[in-house]
Amino acid sequence: MKKNIRRLLLFVCVCVFLFSAFQLGKIFYNYYTIEKESEELITKYVEEPEEEVEDPLHRVINFTELQNINSDVIGWLYIPGTQIDEPILKGENNDTYLRTDLYMKSNTAGNLFIDEINSRDFSDDNTIIYGHNMKNGSRFHDLRYFVEKEYFDEHQNIYIYLPDGSINVYQAVASTIIEATSDLYQKGIDYSSYMNQVKSQASVYQNVSEEQTNMIMLSTCYSGTENRYVVYGQLRENVKSE
Repeated sequence: MKKNIRRLLLFVCVCVFLFSAFQLGKIFYNYYTIEKESEELITKYVEEPEEEVEDPLHRVINFTELQNINSDVIGWLYIPGTQIDEPILKGENNDTYLRTDLYMKSNTAGNLFIDEINSRDFSDDNTIIYGHNMKNGSRFHDLRYFVEKEYFDEHQNIYIYLPDGSINVYQAVASTIIEATSDLYQKGIDYSSYMNQVKSQASVYQNVSEEQTNMIMLSTCYSGTENRYVVYGQLRENVKSE
């Protein structure tokens, strides 16, 4: 009797182990495919400058081919020194690309996308951009590091490439952790009071222009909580790519 119980327990343990190993394998394979797809997007659709010294203003994004794949592509976000380097989409609503990729396939990593309240051309006073905080370092994982002043200071420039061939260059001005229900998620802001609210909650903050300038609000989840990592960028200039 005891021998049969031991065999049964052993069998159950082996089944649990195999199931856990299978699930873990699925997770790692999923991360592998996400990372591979991100690298392939850069290889296929980003033309890097020929000079040895990297100059983001000399990068060229092939929006024609990207928009042939998916007309919801409205830009490309790049933050040098991070893994953030991929297309931005605008869906019908905020669920459209939450778990769907550029190719309209189901994908737990989703895609970078702007809030449904925002315009496609980044002309709003506050454009909110969402992305998942993936454990393998993809999507908006690196936003978590911006709450550290040294990292924030070393990654000041944020670039959004636009289909018309121009580039919006933003300067990082604040990083913080806020609740998912925060009223900071809005456009049509009262600039002065809004920035004072950002300043009062910021982990890192630096002086911003007293005159209202369009901003981007990069947002990702704070794992295991209802909070969000947020990084603000203030538009510095719009330049034509060379």
